[in-house]
Amino acid sequence: FWMFGTIQFAEIFPKVPEFANQGWWFAGSYWHAVDLACALLFVGAMGKSAQFFLHTWLPDAMEGPTPVSALIHAATMVTAGVYMVCLLSPMFEYAPYTKQIVTLIGAVTALFAATVGLAQNDIKRVIAYSTCSQLGYMFFAAGVGAYQAAMFHLFTHAFFKALLFLGAGSVIHGMHHEQDMRKMGGLWKYLPITYVVMTIGTLAITGFGIPSLHLGFAGFYSKDTIIESAFAAGQQFGGVAYFAFVISLFAAGLTAFYSWRLAFMTFHGTPKWAHDDHGHAADDHASSAQIESHDEPLPNGHDDHGHGHDHKPHESPWIMLVPLILLAFGAVAAGYVFVDHFVGEGWKDFWRGAIFNGADNHILEHAHHSPTWVKWAPLAVSAVGFGIAYYVYIMREGLGAALAARKGPLWTFLYNKWFFDELYEATFVRAAKFLGDLFWKGGDQKIIDGLGPDGVSALSYKLGRRAGRLQSGYVYHYAFVMLLGVAGLLSYALWAWA
Repeated sequence: FWMFGTIQFAEIFPKVPEFANQGWWFAGSYWHAVDLACALLFVGAMGKSAQFFLHTWLPDAMEGPTPVSALIHAATMVTAGVYMVCLLSPMFEYAPYTKQIVTLIGAVTALFAATVGLAQNDIKRVIAYSTCSQLGYMFFAAGVGAYQAAMFHLFTHAFFKALLFLGAGSVIHGMHHEQDMRKMGGLWKYLPITYVVMTIGTLAITGFGIPSLHLGFAGFYSKDTIIESAFAAGQQFGGVAYFAFVISLFAAGLTAFYSWRLAFMTFHGTPKWAHDDHGHAADDHASSAQIESHDEPLPNGHDDHGHGHDHKPHESPWIMLVPLILLAFGAVAAGYVFVDHFVGEGWKDFWRGAIFNGADNHILEHAHHSPTWVKWAPLAVSAVGFGIAYYVYIMREGLGAALAARKGPLWTFLYNKWFFDELYEATFVRAAKFLGDLFWKGGDQKIIDGLGPDGVSALSYKLGRRAGRLQSGYVYHYAFVMLLGVAGLLSYALWAWA
């Protein structure tokens, strides 16, 4: 508003080129006006879309009802930051330094969240960190100038992420509210429809597809376009775009690993929920399960429905399954149907100026002509991630639990989410509590209340107590006070007449 005198997009966008070469000194550095505005707006987008440093709230947001988590992570709230950056493409195209920051933060977020997802055991928490990682993909796509690819991935991501969250909700429902994947296993027999649709969601989020046929699940079209765009931007501009390309490939492999890890731990392998014929001993159940597959003590027992064979895992009712089936169709076909509209030859007619590309921004066109190895690289790293997950959790079942039980430094680092919670607790939370106590005890209680209502009431109380001592009940005390009063009056009268 300071620069343009308005906050209306239609009035701001035509004026942006006029301010492209203007700037101010800010924080000891000279910033281009548009760069500074976009950088500050991006900080807001980082918080809204849970990017690196401002991400800690997102995994905790999945503690709510699963349908709410599906909406938050798939189609509302957390995607708003990406949407804003793409909507403001007429500004970001004139903010080259900020675009590099966007690319860097997005790439680091994609890597960070993917690594954390490797070690989580809560089924919803794994999916929550996958959201954080996929948002990183969208941001660095916008950072390299492929806004259309970012929006395309936002679109396809909504289908398979909602599918995965609601599928997780179906699993939790069938497992009588259990969310720990270490207590699952072998569920494909009991939840066949949920198993099929979640497998579809897993294939979609890992971007499975055949590049030579240009045929695959929804995530294949959007994620591969982002990776190819990062490579094209690296060839044109170098630097941070190449970094994003390398990180995106590594994160794609990690995505495949933690996604298939979730599928294998939940639906395959030895059932960890099974009871013996007389299994009502909660402590025995927890202990045996811990020996088989746990790397840390588990809560004793299970929910109220966890006793006997009448409460085996069960498939969800149709009112829960129908949305899963509909979303599964989107996870399969949304990419194929809309790829030409979002990022193909017809993207200009589809967007109709809603997204702006600068005169030298031909990233999307160059991405379609990427080398063959770039097009096949995402599938290759995803296959490696799948293979490792299959070996650890199917072929050598128990190997993952054994590795986790060692609690090595890398596992501890990832399981504790890079210790961001502890870092923020030691810096921001404790500092905020200290300031709160300082202002509350020192400012509010001692100064405001001490000199204000509490101080006045205390003074009145003390004066009242002292005055009350004069009410002794002895007549000679009252006579003495009266004598002092008369003496005082006479002394004043004599002084006044003198």
